[in-house]
Amino acid sequence: MTQFKLPENKYLKVDDIEFAYKKLGQEEGIPLVFIIHFRGTMENWDPLMLENIAKERPVILFDNVGVGYTNGETPNSIDVMAEDTYKFIHGLGYQQVDILGFSIGGMVAQSLAIHHPDLVRKLILSGTGPAGGISPSHPRMGEMMYKAEGSEEDAIETFLFLFYPETEKGRALGKQSLTRIFSQKTKDSTLQVRDAQLEAISQWTNEDFDNAKKELNNIENPTLVINGDNDIMVPPENSFMLSKNISDAQLIIYPSAGHGHLFQHPVRFTNHVNTFLNE
Repeated sequence: MTQFKLPENKYLKVDDIEFAYKKLGQEEGIPLVFIIHFRGTMENWDPLMLENIAKERPVILFDNVGVGYTNGETPNSIDVMAEDTYKFIHGLGYQQVDILGFSIGGMVAQSLAIHHPDLVRKLILSGTGPAGGISPSHPRMGEMMYKAEGSEEDAIETFLFLFYPETEKGRALGKQSLTRIFSQKTKDSTLQVRDAQLEAISQWTNEDFDNAKKELNNIENPTLVINGDNDIMVPPENSFMLSKNISDAQLIIYPSAGHGHLFQHPVRFTNHVNTFLNE
């Protein structure tokens, strides 16, 4: 197991919100800001993935409004989450950053690139979809998304179902990643976060794709779109929609991989990310 340890939290006050964040990696260079998945906090990134990316660049993790160690109430709108993200990055004093958005974080990243294009140098969209995209169709999805809190074993089984393919290898890699992640977890998100984010995702996916397509066409930032071919949370067809409608986008689909493809294959993922950002 990696010996990589997350640094202590730092805090940045913007208006009434005190954003919790962590800065790691190199001191010089364009920072890569990570925007986490549904219900996740900044402690939900796989440390093996972080370690390999942080070797080459500054990395910033943060809890958005109402999530984890950041105060306030989580909004029920992707665009508002994106504006909060902008306020946080601007409050740190950065004029330009790279953005990596995973799952709902990728939706926030798209909104950020659409409304603040000059802030974003390069954009990475992982396991996410466009507004008006294709919704999940797995019959157990609603049950698992709203599943009540339970034991750690229950949490592991929920993560395995949602993030990894139901194969022996997929589950084994998922358990390895979850062991790494759970070893650093100190705080979970609340049910208010869950409900607000589910409402935001519902609004996003129910938008008119023709309108969303026009906004995607306006994204000129170099973009890397990555997903697994067996993502039951955000079907990979969404990744094709993103790559087809963002002018400077390249697409990578991992075989036999789920929503958590970046944790399932952390070294492969970091190699793709570093190559893209270093080009």
